[in-house]
Amino acid sequence: MSTLDELSSLASLTPDQTRALDAYVDLLTGWRQANVTGLRRREAVIDTLIGDALALLDVPEVRRQAGPAVAGGPARWADLGAGAGVPGIPLAVALPAIDMTLIESVRKKCVFLEAAVAAAGLAERAHVVCARSERVAAEGAPLRETFDVVLARAVGSLATVVELAAPLLTQHGTLLVGKTATAARDEGPRGEAAARECGLAARAVVALANSPLRPSVCVVYEKTAATPPSLPRREGRARSRPLGGQSG
Repeated sequence: MSTLDELSSLASLTPDQTRALDAYVDLLTGWRQANVTGLRRREAVIDTLIGDALALLDVPEVRRQAGPAVAGGPARWADLGAGAGVPGIPLAVALPAIDMTLIESVRKKCVFLEAAVAAAGLAERAHVVCARSERVAAEGAPLRETFDVVLARAVGSLATVVELAAPLLTQHGTLLVGKTATAARDEGPRGEAAARECGLAARAVVALANSPLRPSVCVVYEKTAATPPSLPRREGRARSRPLGGQSG
């Protein structure tokens, strides 16, 4: 198992960043108000959740999108279905030039996320939006097509994630989806078909060599066209009847 110091060294984090992650892990393992993760042992949280999140730092698109936005402000990132805050909070700690929005629909998890943002010292550049992503990304909603990067982990199939994420992304924005290599292979064709309907294009499947959850990969999409006004569809539709072919 990897220690937090080992992961921090591998990710070239500063002592302050390591302390911020340490505080986040302490909160996560000690939280009893809601079940935000099935992991309770500190070592398991560090080795799996934190390790898998920081492994994304090796994805070229992460580094490319981690600097200031073209307009001069911080790049705007969103963690879709943030849950316990992974990978959004570890990446926000590791990438000080980004502004992170954590989108989560479960109120008890949102309460945890607010506490986690404070514990990690991210209050000035991390924000919790407690709502379903379909509402956040609806036509006319203030956050529609405002994010440079959208992250998704354990949200659903690639076709589902593509539909939910596309309306959140700016033109040429990047969608990063964490998957196992097997899931990426099996879901890839339908994900690409759904992407074409949503204004996205599949760009790469990047192996996360430093992830403890091997074989773990990051599926990368780029937004190449405006999202149709009809997307996302009504709540739950992307999961129950995903785009890209007949529902399973």
